[in-house]
Amino acid sequence: MKAITAYQEVKQKITNDLVSGRFFMGQALPAEKDLAKELKVSIGTLRKAVDELVAEGIVIRRQGKGTYVAEHDEQRLLYYFFHVVKHNAEHKNYPKVELVSFQSASANQEEATKLAMKEGSPVWRIVNRLFLDQTCVLVDHITLSKKQFPTLTKAAFAQREGSIYQLYQAQYGQTVVRTSERLRAGAASKQYAEWLDLKVGAPVIMIRRLALGIQDEPIEWRISTLNTEHHEYFSELGI
Repeated sequence: MKAITAYQEVKQKITNDLVSGRFFMGQALPAEKDLAKELKVSIGTLRKAVDELVAEGIVIRRQGKGTYVAEHDEQRLLYYFFHVVKHNAEHKNYPKVELVSFQSASANQEEATKLAMKEGSPVWRIVNRLFLDQTCVLVDHITLSKKQFPTLTKAAFAQREGSIYQLYQAQYGQTVVRTSERLRAGAASKQYAEWLDLKVGAPVIMIRRLALGIQDEPIEWRISTLNTEHHEYFSELGI
C-alpha cells in the first residue's frame, strides 16, 4: 500500500473533522498558524492540503477573512450543479421546483449499486418537475437511503428553505461536493411526454447523476430527463 504524504495526511485529518461535525457549514477554520501548530506541520504543508480542499469545493477562501466550510447557497447550486440553459445561451436561471411524488420503497439493483447498499434496503423515491420561464424542462427521479435520511418527510422536503442540497447539508450533515454524471439520448414515454408537454417519442436527454460527499461516499442517485426542444445541457470545464 502506497504511503500518503504529509499534506495528504493533513487533508484527511481536516476532512475527518468536517465529517465528525467539528466544523459546520459556513464556519471558519482556525487561522493557518493555529491549525498548523495543532497538526504539528509547517504552514506550507497545511496550505497544500487546504489548496486541494478548495479545489474540490469543500472549503472556500474569502479574501482577508480566512477559510470557510463551503455552504450550498443558491449561487453555488446554480453554477456547480445545474447545467440547463436555453439553446445557444450561456447564462443560467434558478429553476422553480414542483414536487410530484414522495414515496417509501425498497432499493432495486441499480439503486443499491449506486448508493452502496444491499438490494431491498429502504429508500426514499422522490419525483420533481423543474420549471424555467414557467415551462417544465426537466423531471428528476431522486433516490435517497433512509439510513442517511431517517427522519425525512414529504412535508419537510416540500417545505424546505433553499435547495435540496442545502436541506441535505443543514438537516443531515450530508454535504454534496461533487457529482459523477453520464448522459444518454432517449425518447419521451407517455408519462414524460405529459410532464414535459411533448409528443410521445420526442427526443430527450437522460442525465444519470451520482452525488458524492466529502469522503466520496454516495449521497443521492438521480435520473433527470431533459426536454431538448428549447433547452440543452451546458457544462464548462477549466484547468
